Parts: sequence; structure tokens; C-alpha cells
Amino acid sequence: MDEILRKQAAAIFESMGLTEEEAVTLFYKRTVAAGRMPFSASEEQGKAKRKKKRMNERFAEWDAF
Repeated sequence: MDEILRKQAAAIFESMGLTEEEAVTLFYKRTVAAGRMPFSASEEQGKAKRKKKRMNERFAEWDAF
């Protein structure tokens, strides 16, 4: 694991009153309860695609003038 990433996450967990172990345990419990990852990487990709599409539509409108 990237040590910088781990330290950044640990600082966030600490600000929330969690240890790294507690945070990982919470992640595992949510994963099991949902039967999948409790978030989707594809959601972020989808947001980026929608943003790009909106930008392209705006550029197309400008080109129409």
C-alpha cells in the first residue's frame, strides 16, 4: 500500500475518532451488508463522462454561432 495514502487516510480516520483497524472493519461490514463494494468506482467514471458530455454540448452550441 502507498504509505502516503495510508497516512492521509489514517489522519481522516483519527479525526473521526476511528483507528485504522476500526475503519477497515467498518468497510468490511458495509461490504458484507451490501453484498458488494459500498461505493462504485464506476460512479466517479460516470460523473466524468457526464461532465465531458455537457462540456461538448456547450462547445457545440458555441460553434453554432
